[in-house]
Amino acid sequence: MLAASAIVRRHSSNRGKRKTMKKSSLRFLMKWPFFRRKGERRRRSAENTPTSVPPGSASPRLSPNEWQFAFDHVICDPDGRAQFTKFLQSEYSEENILFWWAVEELKAVCSNEPRPKFEATVQEMFDTFIASESPLAINIDHDTRTDIIERVENKEPSTFPENIYERAQAHVYRLMEKDCFSRFVHTPAYKDVAKKLSLPQTFRFNGRLSPAS
Repeated sequence: MLAASAIVRRHSSNRGKRKTMKKSSLRFLMKWPFFRRKGERRRRSAENTPTSVPPGSASPRLSPNEWQFAFDHVICDPDGRAQFTKFLQSEYSEENILFWWAVEELKAVCSNEPRPKFEATVQEMFDTFIASESPLAINIDHDTRTDIIERVENKEPSTFPENIYERAQAHVYRLMEKDCFSRFVHTPAYKDVAKKLSLPQTFRFNGRLSPAS
């Protein structure tokens, strides 16, 4: 298992090389076995969940839960995740999925590694994604960022809560699901992924078809 700190070290060594880091991130992340295994488990679980959306068909009215279902399938499938990450790279925003994955790994570190390892990983993630001038600063609300800064900068590492980044992770997840994914579904890459995963290729919200056929 590759620790979250490895992501941080790879992507935070030189702020001036941000564009180079972004270009290399996809290749690195797709080799991360932890997320391949975790994604496969989540995808198999989702496949056993009943859905009213016929495979590969247009949905007459996709509910928010079904939209999330489609998004989860994409980011949990290795090929779907690769295509979505490439799309985020094209928008210069793949730090969102980098952070989301790092928090998932942090949960494993918390469960399976000594406490000092958890504390060090929290600090490295803070330096990379949260702190002022972070090389891969994520887009989160002011209150969430302030809360994390206060917990990390003004407290002893021994006081770091296990869920220190979960609120920020949820924010980033919603951003990717509702904003980035809504644009991704308009791409040929999504259509390919949708065919493979038997997901709807068109969605209807408030009487409007998306993407337009």
